[in-house]
Order: sequence, then C-alpha cells, then structure tokens
Amino acid sequence: MNSLVVYESKFGNTQKLAEVTSKVLGSHGLARILEIDDPYALQLDAVDLLMIGGPTQAHSMSPGMRVYVEALIARAPAGIRAVTFDTRLKGPGLLWGSAAKAIAAQLRRAGYELVAPAESFLVEGMKEPRLVAGEEQRAQAWAAEIGAQVSQQYLATV
Repeated sequence: MNSLVVYESKFGNTQKLAEVTSKVLGSHGLARILEIDDPYALQLDAVDLLMIGGPTQAHSMSPGMRVYVEALIARAPAGIRAVTFDTRLKGPGLLWGSAAKAIAAQLRRAGYELVAPAESFLVEGMKEPRLVAGEEQRAQAWAAEIGAQVSQQYLATV
C-alpha cells in the first residue's frame, strides 16, 4: 500500500500528528509525508491512501489549505481513498469548527472515497497551542485502524 500524508502546520502540532500517522501507515507499506506547498503533494500517481491534515482556522481550513485542496481537486483523479484530520482548540466542535470536515466535504464532492470520518485532534492554549495529553497516542490508534482497513482493501484488489 502506498500512502501519502500531506499537511500544513502553524505551531508544529499538525506536523507532529502527520509524522506519527505517517510512521504508523508505513507499517502497511510505503508512506510519504509532504507539506502542502511541496509540488509533489499534488502528484497522486500510485497513491492508495491520501491523508490530509491541517489546523482549524476561522472555523474551517486555512487559506493555504484551501488553495491546496482546490489544486488537488483540479488535478487529481476521483476515486482515490482519502481521510482528513485537523487540530483545533479543545472545546465543543460546534464552537471551533473543523478544517478536516471542510476538506472532507470538498473531497467527497470531487469523487474521492473517504474511508473514515474526519477526525479532530485537540490543542490547548491560545498563544502557543500544544497538543492535549494523549492526542498523539489517539492519532497513532486512529492511523493504525485506517491503515489496517485500507491495507485489507488494497490486498483484496492486487
């Protein structure tokens, strides 16, 4: 299985989660990790699972992530398996919003196959947000579940 984890990070929290999830997905095959501004982040040839993560800003995705997702949809073929995650402030999702849900909605409309619901990982602190205790472990477990599921689907088609 060939996985690509693409992320944007402002304070390093989303990057940390992208690294953790990429490492877990690597146990199921090749896993690469790229920032959204890397030109290779739009090349999805032979990608079996695309994981996109970014911080929640103004209740949705950041302007940079919006540009990436629009470019991705314009260039990439529909039907690719995808999953999304975000980092957001601890508290009710209704209050803070979710970049992952916004990204997932656009991918779904473009014909991507979403293999799991959008997931939010929590941070605390307004000036210098840091991951809430246990979120890295939760991300590992989440990625392991997704990796196992997609790996089974991949092996069934090869």
